[in-house]
Amino acid sequence: MNDDIDRTISVDIISNIIIEPYFTSIIKTYFGEKKVEVHSILYGEHKDEEHTKKLKSADLIVVWMNFEEMFPDVLNNLYSRIISEQQVIADITNMCKGLYVNLVACSNAQILWFSFENYFYSFSIAIGHETNTLIDKINLILSDVFYDKAIFIDLEHLIAEVGIRSAYDFKSKYRWNAPYSKLLIDAAAKEIRKQYLIAQGITKKCLVLDCDNVLWGGILSEDGIENLKLGAYGIGRIFQDFQRFVLSLYYHGVILAICSKNDLSDVIKVFREHNEMILKEEHIACFQVNWGNKQNNIKRISEVLNLGLESIIFIDDSPIETEAVKAFLPEVTTILYERGTVNEQMSCFNLMNKVCLSDIERRNKTYQTNKYREELELYLDNYRDYINALEIKMDIHEATVIEFSRISELTQRVHKCTNGKRYTIAEIKERCGFETIKLYSISVSDRFSDLGLVGALEVEGDTLTLFCLSCRALGREVEGKMLEFIADKHQVNNIEFISTGKNEDITSLLLKHGTPKLQAESKGMESQKVSQDRMM
Repeated sequence: MNDDIDRTISVDIISNIIIEPYFTSIIKTYFGEKKVEVHSILYGEHKDEEHTKKLKSADLIVVWMNFEEMFPDVLNNLYSRIISEQQVIADITNMCKGLYVNLVACSNAQILWFSFENYFYSFSIAIGHETNTLIDKINLILSDVFYDKAIFIDLEHLIAEVGIRSAYDFKSKYRWNAPYSKLLIDAAAKEIRKQYLIAQGITKKCLVLDCDNVLWGGILSEDGIENLKLGAYGIGRIFQDFQRFVLSLYYHGVILAICSKNDLSDVIKVFREHNEMILKEEHIACFQVNWGNKQNNIKRISEVLNLGLESIIFIDDSPIETEAVKAFLPEVTTILYERGTVNEQMSCFNLMNKVCLSDIERRNKTYQTNKYREELELYLDNYRDYINALEIKMDIHEATVIEFSRISELTQRVHKCTNGKRYTIAEIKERCGFETIKLYSISVSDRFSDLGLVGALEVEGDTLTLFCLSCRALGREVEGKMLEFIADKHQVNNIEFISTGKNEDITSLLLKHGTPKLQAESKGMESQKVSQDRMM
């Protein structure tokens, strides 16, 4: 169980079938026995006053509607032409839209919506497995309807993982209207927890990779670049496919670093010149390639990227290296590279599906150019000269709709320089509709690179409700300028604060950089912290 979830959350599940007795016990196992409360609500009763109150205070709402239970005669009605396929699709999508409208009207909770499936139908025994696109068409429409509104979970994929025959319980279906097996309920509960962690930004952030027999087959210093096993065929494909997987992690926001016992020039040559490399030099935020021990190099990567060791996953093919890192850096998650299973071991990544590529590229560019900033700081006599030489430019303006996704991502990923407030895209859209709320985005650039949108501020009335700044923008006086901007634009009397376990220093930051008004209010923050329960 991941200890990052340290408060009780309320999970409400709406369904037209019975998912107990398994669901509650399994979901508590994944979330922690004392950290989740489950309320099962039968579809049709969700409008009752008692259930409306529960939904209003829910942290997570799960909608799991069974197609066969809801429309038992639909296929025969289609065969007999009593109803058209278009009408069936319209009826089902309208029903789902209506349910969604009811839910958002009474709750701000995150909504997870399981797709429809029809694998339990027995018609294929007689007519074979010719493609039936009805369910696919309905799911495609709903996935478009719920885009940016709810998380649409592919139930058919979960059934495929456990196996169709293993996903159903024939006896329970006809005894209790509980058609799904314990095995499928377990897979669904695991996915629910996964999506919750993604929404909360609880994930590892950095993947540190060895090179020899991880990114390619063979030992570079002994075999030479021309003899490495890497390509589209044979054993070389294993390593190339692993690189493809790693590249997909990069495109979903994971920071990549290299930690290898090699000569740096040789490794760079492989990245630049080997035509079978999927990963390129521009994808790597930090290279620590030398003949020193891995644990010291990983610590250096942590320092360069300004990331905590607990945010790092390290992969190496040597048990000696992985055990050494475990012993000296227990905060780092270490994985022994084994063909065929290494991908599955990286399930501790909980990554958002919608990430802006330009933001990823700007972030990597910032990390790659940090060596020039370090050189500049060493060259100049004092910090003030260093700041002036960086030629920092800031742009603070009211956030636009196109920036909401990035701001949501920032609030969920930043754990250190933040007041702890987390927002989904839907919550940001809703809040920006109120005249009393002002949301600002902060973009930063310097002489070496464009950092992009790295911060956000929000004021509601006289309260600073959001202060969030990416760690890669720290050390440039950006945080002070942000507070000066707010003090100039708004009369702030209160500051919301929610502990992330890593942001206690934010109080000192406010005291150091704030105006007298902000300082007076921030002094009492440590004794007046907003509880985690208010976060949702």
